[in-house]
Amino acid sequence: MAKLLLSCDDYVFRCNGKYYARTQEKYDFYQRYLRVFDKLRLVTRCVDEKQLGKSRVSLDDSRIEFVPMPFFSGPLQYAKAYYKIYKQLKGITDGCDAAILRLPSTIAQRVCTKVMKSGIPYATELVFDANDAMDNATNPIERLLWSNIHRQMVNACNHADGVACVTEHYLQKHYSSQKLDAFFGHYSSLALDKSFYTGARHFPIGKEISIAHVCTQVQFKGRKGYNEVIEAIAKLKKRGVDVSVNFAGPDYHDGISKLTNLAQTLGVGDRIHFIGGVSRTQLSEYLEKSDIYVMPTWAEGLPRVIIEAMAKGLPCITTPVSGNPELVEEHFLVPYYDTDTLADRIEELTKDVSLYEKTSRVNFERSKKYEASLLEARRDDFYHNLMDKIK
Repeated sequence: MAKLLLSCDDYVFRCNGKYYARTQEKYDFYQRYLRVFDKLRLVTRCVDEKQLGKSRVSLDDSRIEFVPMPFFSGPLQYAKAYYKIYKQLKGITDGCDAAILRLPSTIAQRVCTKVMKSGIPYATELVFDANDAMDNATNPIERLLWSNIHRQMVNACNHADGVACVTEHYLQKHYSSQKLDAFFGHYSSLALDKSFYTGARHFPIGKEISIAHVCTQVQFKGRKGYNEVIEAIAKLKKRGVDVSVNFAGPDYHDGISKLTNLAQTLGVGDRIHFIGGVSRTQLSEYLEKSDIYVMPTWAEGLPRVIIEAMAKGLPCITTPVSGNPELVEEHFLVPYYDTDTLADRIEELTKDVSLYEKTSRVNFERSKKYEASLLEARRDDFYHNLMDKIK
């Protein structure tokens, strides 16, 4: 009976003493580890709710043990929760046979210290490139924070029995294991069911082009390029190119209000829309109604939403960072701050029928590599390799 210790940068909900996942997708995410391991000790942040949210999915499973960490967001809230987390992590590896640490994650990194001291075998799953975040940070404080996270990730991976990356090649340049008998894997955390796929697109004739952008936080001057997209739309308006943008995602630190003001200042308030967070079903419908996916970003792992947009046949424009070049053709990789070229690429797709349809076909075919059953097989192999390390 092998018990896995899992820690990740996520959170669960607790209501009346019972635990819940945010969505069905998150429930399925935890279940994937139980395909190979018999029991799971989950160490992650926890949000207490007096009244259960509508999208919550029960995690009532006798095989899952919860170690709830205080919920925090950002360095200041983390500092306040630091000592409480310290107490919660006492004896965290007791009774566990192996560990998986999903990085970067503040909680998982602290768990890693305990795991390394305990001597149980462990693996890392890398979902984001802290090195790129460090290099492209917009201010010295962010750069310092990401530099520290990057060093911690390098150290965690150097001593790991196994290292898996969401990219096929890129993250591996920065993170690997120095153990002679280490094993390696690559797979996205995406679970893209065949039913999600549509097909290549025909050029949208006779309608205003609709741009999609999806993120978990709508943040002013954030790393996902909201400001840059709005600036590009303003430049397109001056060229006489009519396009609109629907930003999907929940508000973060009053980002929607600030971005709305920016759009109005630039004269494109009527072309910028914020639709809030979307469920899995809503995401599918939202992407199907869109014509182009645009996401300038200064750091990623392998962005799931770009793969999802490709599965809907959308031409995609992003930046040449992290795993993005593994997904998108070079012509549509635009430097983060180059809003002139970003506007050029959008304009090309609105006017060149052949380019639009060719890009759609290429993207759709590439997305097939990330179908759920293919990724599931690679994940299971990686987890079985960790099982083999248990003494």
